[in-house]
Order: sequence, then C-alpha cells, then structure tokens
Amino acid sequence: MKYKMLVSDLDGTLLDSGMRIPREIREAVAFAREKGIYVILCSGRCYISMLIFEKALGPIPEGQLGISFNGGSVYEALPVKILTDYRLERGLAFEIIDGLKSLGAPVLVYQCADLYAEHETPDITAYRHSSMMPVTLLDDFNEIQGDISKILIRSGKPVIESLELSLRDLVHGRCGVYFSAHNLLEYCPLTANKGLGLKYVRDRLGIDASEVIAVGDQNNDIPMLREAGLGVAVGNATDETKNAADIAVGETNDQFAVAKIIYNYFR
Repeated sequence: MKYKMLVSDLDGTLLDSGMRIPREIREAVAFAREKGIYVILCSGRCYISMLIFEKALGPIPEGQLGISFNGGSVYEALPVKILTDYRLERGLAFEIIDGLKSLGAPVLVYQCADLYAEHETPDITAYRHSSMMPVTLLDDFNEIQGDISKILIRSGKPVIESLELSLRDLVHGRCGVYFSAHNLLEYCPLTANKGLGLKYVRDRLGIDASEVIAVGDQNNDIPMLREAGLGVAVGNATDETKNAADIAVGETNDQFAVAKIIYNYFR
C-alpha cells in the first residue's frame, strides 16, 4: 500500500510534553514532504494557535490544509482561508454554558478565533498560556452574538468527568462531547469531529481513505483514526484510543513517535 497522507494530532502526539516540535519531528516532516506526502495537522485548537505550529514545522507548502476545533473548521494556511465553519446553535450552546456555570465550572467559549471567559481563574490562565490564545473577559457570555464554535472546560480529571456525567442527559444526541486531554472537556457541534474533518480534506485532495495514516493519543482522535486507512496510537495514548487504533507504537510523543511512523511507512 502506498500511503499519500499523514494526519497528526498536535498535543500529546506531534508536540513533546513542553509543547514544542522537536528537531527530529521537523526533519521527518520535511523528509515526507520532499517525497510529495501531505502532512496535515488536526487538533482541537483554534486555527490561530495551529498556525504557530504550521510555521514552526518549516516552510508552509502552497495550499496547505489543516483541521481545527476537532473538525469544526478546516482551513487553508497560506494565505489563511477558512473552508468550513461548523458551530453549536446558540440556544443549545447556552443550555450547556448555563448548566456548566451552575456547577461552578470555569467555562471558556470559542467563537471562531475569539476566546471568551467571564472570570480569570488559575485554570483559565493555564489554558490561555497553553493554547497561546488571548482571552477576552466578559461580564456575561450573552454579550457574544451568534452561534458558538465550541465550549471548553479545563480542570482536574475528576472534575471534568463529574461535569460530563452531570450534563450527559442534557446533551445526548445534540452535540459532540470529548475529553481531548486529561484535563480538558469540550462540547462541539455534531458536524464537528476529527474524522469528518479528515474526510473533507482527503475528498478535497482526491485521496482515498486507504491512502491515509492518522496518528493520535486522545479520545477525540478516535474518529480520525477510524477514518484513516491506518490509525496509529502513540505510546502515551489512552487505552480507549489504543483499542480503537489499527496499531499502537511503543514510542511516546517525547520519543518522536511521529518521526518513527514517517520513516517506517514513507521510505
């Protein structure tokens, strides 16, 4: 089988634990691109944050595509152009926001490239630094006009698991719910998942699913792994992600797992 595309998650997969792109990864991506392989980033991050890593990988190829907001938005990196923009309907979004606020959750709300909160908390400050996104503080989320890209909570694992359980009946069948890291819970449109984002990209480029390798570590990566011809979980992936993948490698994100995958399958 000749693979033509590599789709990789960012945090916990392509990035090391310090949220950096190691030299070994940059060299492997350059190697793949020289062979004509499409290397696509796919993340829960906003595209503004993702463009920082697009640039850090090296020269951005013409027509480079990326998948942000867990598949809620597909973008063209150079020049920046938003190709898809799926959102939570405003009424549903505020049911979720109000439910989370009633439970004392530190809520963050994305509307396209804008990130909002009502209070600055340690968790929100930490998310602002890790996402590399400025946070606009509002008196009330109702100041936001229009539909919502996604709702996010950063907190300890027991807290976000409790929040998800408390709102499960409210959102069942109405939106996508993802644990995108051990401390992140996200609510996204039903039309937004990484598998659907990948399908849009490969259809646009005329590439069959069998020609795609997808790599990830978290549960929000599972739709992407299933959409690819070969779904690969890195060594630090969750058990659910490893079980959903076709194969799991031993190397972690800190051991340049994506580089090993590139050299194994694209030589």
